[in-house]
Amino acid sequence: MTNEVNGKPDFMNLIQVTPTGQLTAQNKGIILTEKAQASSTQDILNTPGVNGVPAITVYYSIFLDSSLYNTMTQYGPTAISNPSSLKDVTFPVGALEVKGAWIDVNALTDTSSYFITHGIIEGVPTRVALLGLHVVGIVENHPEFVWATFEHDSLAPMYDWPNATSTQDALVTASMDYPFFDQNVSADLNNITSNAGINTNVFTVYQYGTPVQKLSNGSTTFMTTSQDGQTNFDHIQSINQSVKSQLAGIWNNYFYNGSIWINTEKYVGLTAQANFLDSISYNLSNSDSGDLTRGSVAAANITMETYVQAGFGQEFIHTVTSDSLANCFSCHNAYGSNYSSPLNISHVFTKYVAGLKGKTKDEAKAESVKLIKKQFYLRKQAAANKAAK
Repeated sequence: MTNEVNGKPDFMNLIQVTPTGQLTAQNKGIILTEKAQASSTQDILNTPGVNGVPAITVYYSIFLDSSLYNTMTQYGPTAISNPSSLKDVTFPVGALEVKGAWIDVNALTDTSSYFITHGIIEGVPTRVALLGLHVVGIVENHPEFVWATFEHDSLAPMYDWPNATSTQDALVTASMDYPFFDQNVSADLNNITSNAGINTNVFTVYQYGTPVQKLSNGSTTFMTTSQDGQTNFDHIQSINQSVKSQLAGIWNNYFYNGSIWINTEKYVGLTAQANFLDSISYNLSNSDSGDLTRGSVAAANITMETYVQAGFGQEFIHTVTSDSLANCFSCHNAYGSNYSSPLNISHVFTKYVAGLKGKTKDEAKAESVKLIKKQFYLRKQAAANKAAK
């Protein structure tokens, strides 16, 4: 996706669309109008604004390949006229979406390690720096997409796991300024909580999206989930070390932060896999031991899922368990307001359908957030019922 083709990274040769799937002006640079994260219309990420640099907002772009775009436009009207007929319909193998997080270069004190290109923010021509990418694609036997994420090396500090305990969270501090963290402050869960009203001085909770926890003896261990944490962590670390030892140029300043997918080996054939995705609905993200999520079961990008790294409504980081983890499938699953379909896993598709119904961009966003929060409520209710039994 970052190989140069026609004088630019290849992902920029894809079809750029708005959050509701409408075409933007193609080949005019990165068109940026969307700044709210998926979790809420109020979840907007700003830089701290220190050392004379004002607080500056992160914006997001969406690029689709032709097979995803064509499938979206083909089945969008059907989602209105006959939604139940889409229960077995999936995006084709090879379908691809790339979501990018960008910022005005004036937010950065040193731009030398960032990919920089021409952008248009809210109609204003601006040089923009790439902060992170989601690369999301359909591969054989995985109609749920494989969700991979990448970040610049030095955006924010890690949560202070060494000083946390099994009964108390640690404050996060830093010995240097980051683009999204001021070294003169301390931060806690409130800084990365959805709708908390704080949108700066953020931090990463789980390295490579691999969840850990503190034990009563003070040690830190990988959380028991559906994916062996040590194995996943070691694989990602090894991949990054290998790539960075061989890759030259600006892209060597970015790292692979993990992927998540579903173990579909028990479901042979596309129809069986689609039926499974429909049947599991909003529980697709479940990552208890024995569940089917694989890879980074707490997958998140510091610039895109900033405020749901510990899930919705979590009071403490130290109380996060396998049944309260958040990942890509917490929001992206087959569940819909009145029907289930693997097509609903793509929010571009569901917002495109909302647009066909006459919803504005903001109305489509609000509808999506409402559905996401309903899914989290249903999951918490199911977990409580399970615990009661």
